[in-house]
Amino acid sequence: MNRRDFIDELKKRLRKLPYDEIKEAVDYYEGYFDDAGQENEEAVLSELGSPSAVAAQIIAGFAVKATKEESVKKSWRTAWLVVLTVFAAPVAVPLALAAGLLAIAFIIVISAFLLSLFAAAICLVAGGIIGVVIGILVIAQSVPTTLFLLGLGLLLLGGGAAAFIGTKTMSKKCFRWLAELVSRFILRRNSK
Repeated sequence: MNRRDFIDELKKRLRKLPYDEIKEAVDYYEGYFDDAGQENEEAVLSELGSPSAVAAQIIAGFAVKATKEESVKKSWRTAWLVVLTVFAAPVAVPLALAAGLLAIAFIIVISAFLLSLFAAAICLVAGGIIGVVIGILVIAQSVPTTLFLLGLGLLLLGGGAAAFIGTKTMSKKCFRWLAELVSRFILRRNSK
């Protein structure tokens, strides 16, 4: 493998990243080869290792950086990108498959838990709305019942809003943590 083959393979492995990230990575490694000089090309190639390992490190770094800047929806994409990077890492196929399936199962469990929390928050808000509406409807029959239902409805609305905000914050932190965990695993794996 020579410099051109390394750069071409690196570009191919990074094709899922934004153009600016690919350009930055390619420019960095082109500069690295230029600084070393043509006579040291073989030494640089052996120092860097395989393009797939370098690409896995770049993708993991991008995923960590992206989770710190992005919304929960984009964090999903980033988390999946990190999980898919595990498959690109230079490890044995059975180990990669087991790690990938374990990561996917972990993401599914976390996603189901967070989805159930979102559903509970929505149910609390819906219950609060129903409580307020019924409280208003029974005002002519019983004032104490109206006050009880209005109070209960407002309490449920407040609890549902707080639960929704808390779940949203927890989702961001959870996916950021997951992306960092997987990227640390990839970086540690590639440094061996």
